[in-house]
Amino acid sequence: MFGSKKQPDNKAYWIEHAHILRSDYFECSNCHVEARSMTANCPKCGARMMKSEYDPQWVDELEMFDAIFGD
Repeated sequence: MFGSKKQPDNKAYWIEHAHILRSDYFECSNCHVEARSMTANCPKCGARMMKSEYDPQWVDELEMFDAIFGD
């Protein structure tokens, strides 16, 4: 088993991270590499992407700005 490579997970998906002040990015659920766009396969681990998930981090960022400015 020397030099064996991990087989890609066929049920991997893109996690979309949305932000207020920086550009959105996508994260592979299998190897956690960040990409600028959704592709059919992960560029790092080669996993086939089946779906996507939305992670609205901008909501937490907006709450932080609300607390800072006291609105």
